[in-house]
Amino acid sequence: MPLYEYHCNHCHIDFEVRRSFSDTGTPECPVCHDNAHVTRKFSAPAIVFKGSGFYVNDSRGKNAAGAPARSNGNGKSGASESAPEAKSETKTTTKTETAKAKSD
Repeated sequence: MPLYEYHCNHCHIDFEVRRSFSDTGTPECPVCHDNAHVTRKFSAPAIVFKGSGFYVNDSRGKNAAGAPARSNGNGKSGASESAPEAKSETKTTTKTETAKAKSD
């Protein structure tokens, strides 16, 4: 059962009450026994996740089963993303080759 913090606006004290999720209404102030002036305070949760393993990308490897494959934009997916693409062979001509071809 969670622990909630309350503030009594009548006698200006703060107190804590352990309540079930199904409990309705506001609890009585332990000092003035009035529940009309009691308001719930909002605070940070008591649970803190530290370390690795709490995010989706921490619990899986890069190419783990069930992990969606990422597209690299050219229709190929994940594994080929890190591999260099094969370059097509194109012949480049230099100025001296061009000059030789013109003189022939």
